[in-house]
Amino acid sequence: MGNTTSPLGTGGRLTNDNFYNGQGIYVNGVVTYAVAWGISAPAVAALVARRAEYEPLYHKAQDKNTRTKNDVVAYRRCRKVYEAELRTFHNQWIGPSTSIPVEEKLILGGREYDIEPTPRGKIEAIPYVNLKPLGGGVIEVRTQTVEDATRVSMLKGADGIECRWMLVPKGEMPPEGHEDAKNTFVSRKARFTVDCGDKNAGDSFYGFFRWVNTSIPANSGFWTKALRVVIA
Repeated sequence: MGNTTSPLGTGGRLTNDNFYNGQGIYVNGVVTYAVAWGISAPAVAALVARRAEYEPLYHKAQDKNTRTKNDVVAYRRCRKVYEAELRTFHNQWIGPSTSIPVEEKLILGGREYDIEPTPRGKIEAIPYVNLKPLGGGVIEVRTQTVEDATRVSMLKGADGIECRWMLVPKGEMPPEGHEDAKNTFVSRKARFTVDCGDKNAGDSFYGFFRWVNTSIPANSGFWTKALRVVIA
């Protein structure tokens, strides 16, 4: 619930005034907490630059006494681009983050939600995972809910698939458990890739995977056993 994929209710659901107010709250919050939330400075700068382009166009389009048809067209085009960039930014930096409290995510979105997460029990399922080296140090990860399925799938009720992984040079001991794997991230997609670097070709990739509840981590699923593939 906290991981909204459409910040500010974008996609035409907000009036121009509400979108203007909402984007201001959103960008101000991002600027204030960017360092604490680990958001890259260039990504924040790009968002601030788009806001600086959008707001004067908004004010021109809102003035019915002086605006022209071109002013309105320019505003609509900019808002459309801005909305798309906000969604992309949110999906990359805010939605998947487990370090940002759900309450703060909702404040960013400018929405009046009940901040209590929808009750979900403990995830009991374990994902079925297939690893495939694609070359160039890239590993493709395909996850599914059913072992013999031919299509990737995401478990209903899970926020994503959590991956913990490490590289083990030839001849060295594999990890004993997921705690040994220090690289970690959450994917919102059932099929994704991990870039291990082509310089590590020949080493072994060991990964551990589980269905994750980002709102209540204790309700996340059980880890798979160590899954191994040789990096190509």
